[in-house]
Amino acid sequence: MAAAAPLRNRVLASLSPADYGLLEPYLEPADLPLRKSLERSGRLIKSVYFPENGFASVVSGNGKRPIEVGLIGREGMTGIAIVLGGDRNDEDTYMQAAGHGRCIRVGHLREAIAASTTLHSSLLRFAHAFLKQTTRTAIANGRAKIEELASNRKQAE
Repeated sequence: MAAAAPLRNRVLASLSPADYGLLEPYLEPADLPLRKSLERSGRLIKSVYFPENGFASVVSGNGKRPIEVGLIGREGMTGIAIVLGGDRNDEDTYMQAAGHGRCIRVGHLREAIAASTTLHSSLLRFAHAFLKQTTRTAIANGRAKIEELASNRKQAE
């Protein structure tokens, strides 16, 4: 019997065998081509993706000037709203660099979360890390704009 291939997604790889066992029967291979939409602003999230390579951009803007607020690669997962108890995001998430991964239907993920507090805690840890990333991105974007304004003001003087 051949050994199972190592998990390339770090969220999945970090789970205990028991917690991974709750998800494994429902994880499906996912082709993630360039520009594939994984989540749409205001729409119900149907599946959660665990990229193994490539990466997704999380973009906010509601049709206005879109701003990238986060990236999700093999260290993470989509569906933060699901982990936090919601069912939709205010941002769009789409593949910025093509890759592959695994996906799970939201209903199956919710069942697994309900069955295991340790699984939920593990997914919440990633959600926390991702929220810290988006905060730092917002700070960087804000500082860049302030520095541009200051530079423009000095040039005008």
